[in-house]
Order: sequence, then C-alpha cells, then structure tokens
Amino acid sequence: MARLYYPCGAVRPGCYAQRMNGAAAGASYGDLLVTSLIVLVVVCVAAFVAVRVFGRLLATGRARGAHLMNVVSRVPLEPRRSLYVVEVAGKTLLVGTSEMGLSVLSELDAAEVAARKQATPSFGEVVRAAWRRRKGIAPAAASAPTGEDRSEPAEHP
Repeated sequence: MARLYYPCGAVRPGCYAQRMNGAAAGASYGDLLVTSLIVLVVVCVAAFVAVRVFGRLLATGRARGAHLMNVVSRVPLEPRRSLYVVEVAGKTLLVGTSEMGLSVLSELDAAEVAARKQATPSFGEVVRAAWRRRKGIAPAAASAPTGEDRSEPAEHP
C-alpha cells in the first residue's frame, strides 16, 4: 500500500480526531462561535481601555498648552500658505505661514477680534442639534449659549 506524504508534518485527515484532545475534538460550531464572540468582546474592551488610558497619557497640543495659545482663525491662501489669527500671552497676532517659515505680520486689536469672532459650536452641540431636528424638537429650546450651565433642566411650557 502506498504511503501518502503530507508536507510540514501535517496530520492525515483520518487521524485528526485521534490526535486532538478529547474536549476540543467534540467542539461544535456553536461552541466555537460563542468562544470567538467572547474573545472578540475581550479584545474590544482591552482596546477601549488602552485607548482611554494611553490617550490621556499621550495627549498633546490643545490638552497641555490650551492656556498659552489659541488659534482664533485660519485662512488658507494657497496649498502651502496660510494666515492665522493667534492669541498668545494676551496679545492677538496675525501670523503668516509659507515654505520659508512663520512671520508675524501685525498685532491686532483684541477687542475688535473678539467682536468679529463667531461662536463655533462643539461637536457635541452639532450632534445634539441634528438629533433634535430629526426628532422634531423646536430649535429655540435646543439653542443655548456655549458657556451656559446646563445642570438645570430646561423649562418647557
């Protein structure tokens, strides 16, 4: 009788069940599906925890230096050239950027910039407003200033 050769030490199909452990050999597809889902949930929870913990540890930019500098506005002129209005140490500056670097173009009046600055809603406020529009809630009740304390419930007539 000719002996079949299986490369890389592969097990012959007829001997597979004999070489498997007793518990694993009897596993059904349902058991394998449940095990796979449990492992998937564990991996997702571990990834979520890692992002939350390491995200705070590795936070850069606005989280650490928010009190030192604030970019009020940006206007792109060309692909590599832009104008920025920046608040730094109590001064409002107009800064130009290009391939050659940064250059301070002028100092602006802080009161005039504050008067012209448009309030931009946060992402949460945009989502909340869209959700209220979708549900049919009046936009007057939904629009609240950014700095308002929202701990008290809104009064509805």
